[in-house]
Amino acid sequence: MAGQGTRATVTRGRRLGFAVASAMVSALVLTCFPALARAEEAAPPRVEAMVKESQVKGVTERDYFAHPYGLVEFGVGVLALPDAKLCGGSAGCDRGDISLEVDAWPLFRASPSFAVGAGLTLALIPTQDVPSEERTFPRDHARRYFTAEGIGRYYFVHGRAMEVWSGISAGLIVVSDNFKTRQPEPGVAIIGANSANIATEGLSLGLATGVTFGVNSNLQVGGTLRFANWYLPPHRQSIAFEEEASLSNRVTMINFSFTVAYHGR
Repeated sequence: MAGQGTRATVTRGRRLGFAVASAMVSALVLTCFPALARAEEAAPPRVEAMVKESQVKGVTERDYFAHPYGLVEFGVGVLALPDAKLCGGSAGCDRGDISLEVDAWPLFRASPSFAVGAGLTLALIPTQDVPSEERTFPRDHARRYFTAEGIGRYYFVHGRAMEVWSGISAGLIVVSDNFKTRQPEPGVAIIGANSANIATEGLSLGLATGVTFGVNSNLQVGGTLRFANWYLPPHRQSIAFEEEASLSNRVTMINFSFTVAYHGR
């Protein structure tokens, strides 16, 4: 009887221990689950924010260069020929010339780093005239510069805020010399045309660099610096009155212009 009482006491003690352990586990679970639930509720916003941020960055990159496109760039600046030898026949030669110029460059932007295209440059107001001498019929002289070139550009820095590029150019150069007889004195008649033109054609090979700043997604403003060698015929073409082309041989050209570019993204 005493042994049976002892075993009953042990059994009741074990049941009581299991009950206490179960209560502690339940309390622990009830304590931890709300924290886990709050963690699960707090986690999605952070993940969602990261996803949204990634999407925004992706959209920005796609907007900047979604596909190849065309652009056109216009410039106004100064064209200088520092070593040009401007000759007026027997009257002698002067050195150097500067002229205002305008240019236009349609380009194809193949990738963020590369662009190819062509451009026209026109300089109509040279500041240096060729030497002249006294003549029976005085003649006025005007000179114009025209170039048509292809260009390839590599963009070292590219983006909406700023772009920096360098490139090479090659093409044709035409120097136009026009000679026109001034109004003669009364009683003197001139037979034939009162003006004549000499067009000197040659090749241009040069380097260029530029920087642009974004105004908006399509418009940029900036500046371009070009350096080129003009290769003209060594012998000057001449016409009546012993007038001849004002430029010959190799001529160094330096051009700086302010630019406005429109990107058709």
